[in-house]
Amino acid sequence: MNTLSAKRDLSGKHVTVVGLGRSGRMAIELLVHLGARVTAVDEKPRAEMSDVAGQLTEQGIVLYFDEDAHLGFAEADLVVISPGVPFSSPFLDDVRHTGTPIIAEIELAFPYLEGRLVGVTGTNGKSTTVTLAGAMLEQAGIPVRVGGNLGIPLSQIALDCLRKLSPSPQYVIAELSSFQLETIDAFTPWLAVVLNITGDHMDRYPTFDDYVMAKARLFRHQDHDDYSLLNEDDSVVRPLGSLVLSSLMTFSREREVNSGMYIDDGRFMWRVKHQAIEVCSLDEIKLQGAHNIENAMAAASIALLCGASVEVVRGVLQTFSGLEHAYEHVQVCRGVTFINDSKATNVAATTRALESVGHPIVLIAGGRDKASDFSALARAIQRYVKALVLIGESGEKIQAALDAEHGPSLPIYFGASLESAIQRAHQEANAGDVVLFSPACASFDMFQDYRHRGNQFKEAVHALS
Repeated sequence: MNTLSAKRDLSGKHVTVVGLGRSGRMAIELLVHLGARVTAVDEKPRAEMSDVAGQLTEQGIVLYFDEDAHLGFAEADLVVISPGVPFSSPFLDDVRHTGTPIIAEIELAFPYLEGRLVGVTGTNGKSTTVTLAGAMLEQAGIPVRVGGNLGIPLSQIALDCLRKLSPSPQYVIAELSSFQLETIDAFTPWLAVVLNITGDHMDRYPTFDDYVMAKARLFRHQDHDDYSLLNEDDSVVRPLGSLVLSSLMTFSREREVNSGMYIDDGRFMWRVKHQAIEVCSLDEIKLQGAHNIENAMAAASIALLCGASVEVVRGVLQTFSGLEHAYEHVQVCRGVTFINDSKATNVAATTRALESVGHPIVLIAGGRDKASDFSALARAIQRYVKALVLIGESGEKIQAALDAEHGPSLPIYFGASLESAIQRAHQEANAGDVVLFSPACASFDMFQDYRHRGNQFKEAVHALS
């Protein structure tokens, strides 16, 4: 629950915001509203941020860029970092040495949020789960705001709450990345959800355990009045239950659970207080992809805990078809189905997509590597893929992983562009096959972000017909 002790008296204080992406800009707006004297810094050159810089300068924000960015910390009483800025960054060395507090944008926003906070983290499936749970509460007539790492920064929701611009939410459902959780302290959700944890962002974390413990910070300050919801089937998530101090609930596709959601004879079952009720059958769920079953279970659990009825939850599961760029069916062209899974930015996400297709696959993959181990992807490719088209900086590393798995047993091609990769994939596919664009990598070598990458894929696919 939100506590007054988490609030800071920021009136007249010097606060430096690091990073001028969407979260950083909304943190600035919130700080200005709270009366802080704001300085903003970004390691990018001013020329790359000219539009943002012009707007902030007009608001009286002091700005430092590029090699001058370090000057922005000289008078700071508090430093607020955006998700893309690691707490361990050498850029922050001087700040840490002075003892100036460094907090995440979500920590800044937390005390000013109204309603109960639901925090959802995990390597994959966060956006789908949060959006689906939000849709269920909206359909139930329960005031809810959805944001965090997905769409609307929590600072914007907090500012809306302070300004009373809209009815107060009963629940705020937030997608939370490990980056956002690195520097939280008072931030404590009423319901903490951990979907899954697999290797990702190993270019940011020294070890996999460091990445796991960043996720586990989500429930470190909960108590018996709060809830946690963990994936019983995930071998990394399951042991985290021993760290939970709140009321523990779980969800599982594989076994019956004591408290939470499980599958029995093809039906979602919801068990609370030793009573189990049927939510819906698996056949009723519109969301495609076997990997989305867990996301649907988590979302339904969230909605039911927040007071939505079984009937409402069932109705949304029957109609919700998924997010753009997440296992999104684009079109069928000459008998070949094209799927846009640009949001798959790590090995586990692409592996799950491959397992879900159920038809011969021509896979387009590659992009900017995040120090990933591609051996698991190589094994999945050997099992499910008939032809592979690689793009981006990581193409040769993925091929090397395939060579290490007993040598290539399928045709491998390299695309100089996404358009040429799509054309080659279409040539390799037969009627009834699927061309799956699931990169398993970040997008920043060739695109602005995964959305830009996915939109380019869809445009190129539509140009085929």
